[in-house]
Amino acid sequence: MNAPAYGKILATFPLIFLLAALALAGDPGGVAEADRLLNSPALNAHEARQALALYEESLTTAVSEREPLLARLARVCFILGDLAEEAQRQEYYDKGRSYAQMLVAAQPAGVAGHYWLALNLAGLADVGGMLQGRKLLPDILAELELALKLDETFDQAGAHRVLGRIFYEAPRRPLSVGDLQKSLDHLTAAVRLAPQNSTNHLYLAQTLLKTGDPDEARQQLEQTLKATQHAIHPGGLADDQAAARRLLAELGGK
Repeated sequence: MNAPAYGKILATFPLIFLLAALALAGDPGGVAEADRLLNSPALNAHEARQALALYEESLTTAVSEREPLLARLARVCFILGDLAEEAQRQEYYDKGRSYAQMLVAAQPAGVAGHYWLALNLAGLADVGGMLQGRKLLPDILAELELALKLDETFDQAGAHRVLGRIFYEAPRRPLSVGDLQKSLDHLTAAVRLAPQNSTNHLYLAQTLLKTGDPDEARQQLEQTLKATQHAIHPGGLADDQAAARRLLAELGGK
């Protein structure tokens, strides 16, 4: 699998995050600028590193309300794990795991810590190879299931999306947890809860192709082309739609 382990699964920041930045203690201007950088349609690793530095600087001066910063830090580290050069990816996922663990300790009943912990662990599983992936998989699944119970809509139905992709990509039992019916169930839920997300539709289409339903898959690919948001950053929307066009072309030739 290419980075991250379950595929491209992040979302753009909602407006509430931008507004919440103004209430953060420490350096609200720096937080707002970092949020702006991450919402850039042409986000690259350099801009993401700038955002990380701004968040980290704000965390050092924050005297209260540190949890929103920790959530941002875990998220941007995950983004950097996707955008960075291969040799740097593990470093960012490790850092993201640490920030997510801090957030879980501060807000054990909050969805963000468990979700970003799962995603950074998934990144570590991806860069660590098969053995590392098998070792981390139980923790990834546990954190995602908990995030699902806490708020299944978080990050554009992110827990459903990631679980659906894991069950799609993993080998079937007894080798691993692969289960196309579970993949179908989770991704159907993701599309229902966040129909604007291109990755939800694309992943569901790919699962439908594996389960032998090309007509429904074609409908989901067409919805991918109409979607307005991507699971990592705005610039990734074009990648999802290019993948959808390729699959539609293949289906048209059969």
